[in-house]
Amino acid sequence: MTIENDVKQLIKAGRLADAGQAAYQAAVTGRAGAGVLSLGAAAAYQAGADDLALELFSRLDAGGALDAGQWAMMGHAAERLGISRIALPAYRRSLDLAPGDAAVHYNLGSLQLRRHQWTEAITHLRAACDARPDWQPAWENLAQALAGTEHYETVVPFLADCMARFPDNPVFAFQHAAALLHKGDRPGAEAAYRDLTACLPDNAAAWAGLAAAVIQDGRKDDAAALIADAAAKGARSHDLDEMAATLKLDAGDAAAAITGYEAVLAADPGHRLARVNLVDALLQAGDHKRALKVCDDRLATAPGDPEMLAYRAIVMTDRGQAAEAEAFLPPNLIMGHRPLAPDGFASMADFNKAMVRHILDHPSLVPSPPSHATVAGRHTGSLVCDPWGPMTQFKDMIAEAARAYRRRHRNSTHPVFTRWSDEYSLTLWAVEMNAGGHQMPHIHPSGFLSGVYYPQLPAQVTDPGDTSGFIEFFQAPEQFKLRHPPRLQLFPPGEGVMYLFPSAYFHRTIPFTGEGTRISVAFDLVAL
Repeated sequence: MTIENDVKQLIKAGRLADAGQAAYQAAVTGRAGAGVLSLGAAAAYQAGADDLALELFSRLDAGGALDAGQWAMMGHAAERLGISRIALPAYRRSLDLAPGDAAVHYNLGSLQLRRHQWTEAITHLRAACDARPDWQPAWENLAQALAGTEHYETVVPFLADCMARFPDNPVFAFQHAAALLHKGDRPGAEAAYRDLTACLPDNAAAWAGLAAAVIQDGRKDDAAALIADAAAKGARSHDLDEMAATLKLDAGDAAAAITGYEAVLAADPGHRLARVNLVDALLQAGDHKRALKVCDDRLATAPGDPEMLAYRAIVMTDRGQAAEAEAFLPPNLIMGHRPLAPDGFASMADFNKAMVRHILDHPSLVPSPPSHATVAGRHTGSLVCDPWGPMTQFKDMIAEAARAYRRRHRNSTHPVFTRWSDEYSLTLWAVEMNAGGHQMPHIHPSGFLSGVYYPQLPAQVTDPGDTSGFIEFFQAPEQFKLRHPPRLQLFPPGEGVMYLFPSAYFHRTIPFTGEGTRISVAFDLVAL
């Protein structure tokens, strides 16, 4: 009996993993031809033995070309293992041979969606939808990818079309309501969520969205009534409980808020907002010891958690330990950098002009969305998707700056570097501000490294004797009524200047007066 027959018999008996292993043993002893490798690789893939499948597909590829189906299986096996550097090219090779395969377009587009590669995700998910117009999961993922761009001028009508196309699928209605809220259309979002609560009265997510829209309108008493209404209709969730606790905190009842947050965390220890707001409530109650314990318990398991690092420094400051807080989040991890002009541009001045034109003409540039920290300014959606313009070069400039940052701190043992990853997705957006415009203190909790670049500044913002328009670090948000002031760090903006800093560092912009426009481009590196 031949090796190939042995493998076939194992497959026939349903012993797929054993068939893959037999093919591997034959391969390492030089007894496996293409037929054995092909059978064994497919069997291992079907058995979920993805490491083995990759090894066999690799050996098969070394001896001759894989077909479209084999590349697709190889891509999916690599994706299940989390090895994107193999999955992405394997899916592409499959599509080179079978460009109309809807399933491969869907898998590739969904992987790129998770990596925040919006343009590529949209291209492949749209191809999957075109090939199979009734395939709702492909439309759902396409909607997610479009929403990820924050280009709401296209997202909102697309989702309205999906709602008409698939009227019985509530996913699109939820996405549509969320897009309206993020866009800043609060009345539209409230109406959309009210429709959802009417259709799905026991759905907690619908009530949470409605409460969020009402809170955004400043009607906190109405939001509390809605949360009680939801509970009466059987719609309960940890998110609603956290919102109820936050409304109590906003009303000045820190003790009730603490009880609410602790109940949420007892049921769901991973609830991020409950943990963050618990620290806030404990500070308001003057209980520094318990606030530090919340931070330290989280940091013991996730030492680079940006929110807990930031909040721990605030707690230390509030208890009069400003010097210790400064040592905990040291200013020397803020790096200034001047990029060189990229290929195709004679100077950074030329590059900055192209960048400013791109930003001011960008279709996603809208007045201060409520989901961001910008006040009295305009804000784009994602700039790392179509239309790319000079951002194609700028993303490479960011990558080089990040490498320089890591080299400078290569010997650092600070916990912010526990989240560092050379494989990351890039989020990138621009902010335009005129007189009085500014950004409130905030951090970027999804990232590990953040930064800002200045392509255009008013003359008065570049005056070293005037801190208007400067970037300021370590100021706490307004809800923290600190008993002791933090040690602040101010850095002057400059055209062509980039600052990089850990995503855990609170930062804001100082308002400026006078004529002119301040344009900045902000970014985060998010570990994959």
